[in-house]
Amino acid sequence: MTLNVQDIVDAKDDEELFGRLSAALAEAFPPELQRSRTRFHAALQAAPRGLRAMASIYDLDVSMTLDDLAWHFLNHNDERFLQETLSGLGELEAFEAEELFSSAWAIVKPYLPEIRKKDWNVEEPHAYLDQTGIQSKIDPLSEKMWAICDTCGKFGLMQYWLTYARNHPKGCVKGSCSD
Repeated sequence: MTLNVQDIVDAKDDEELFGRLSAALAEAFPPELQRSRTRFHAALQAAPRGLRAMASIYDLDVSMTLDDLAWHFLNHNDERFLQETLSGLGELEAFEAEELFSSAWAIVKPYLPEIRKKDWNVEEPHAYLDQTGIQSKIDPLSEKMWAICDTCGKFGLMQYWLTYARNHPKGCVKGSCSD
């Protein structure tokens, strides 16, 4: 399914629009592409800015649903992708979430080399987060991010996809000028 502006405009409700956006993202970023961070990053660069932003915040939404901000950085620590996530939040006009993510990233940034290497002197990743103080510093930010997710309702951070697509449909489709 190639998404076009009319598909976005004609979506009768959030569920239908979410389905259409999800299908477009699955087409643009299939699982085999996502296995290589280099290929995935290149695909992000080539995507329309709205879809690029949507793809870049998906993993953050999953992290906030299943874990927290600290755990997100254990699983997602490629600085190119972290920058994409930060930029994506801004593009989607999720400004409070963008600020929280930026603050969390600043806390974790000095630890990213050892996180990438999994070079910690404890057996359990949660113990590493506790030992370094990352967890206690990020917990208040996670609480605020969860509150944003709750405010967004059942779509969590992906509610920003819907708002963005309705406000900037041309930014979600290939070959169209962005607003």
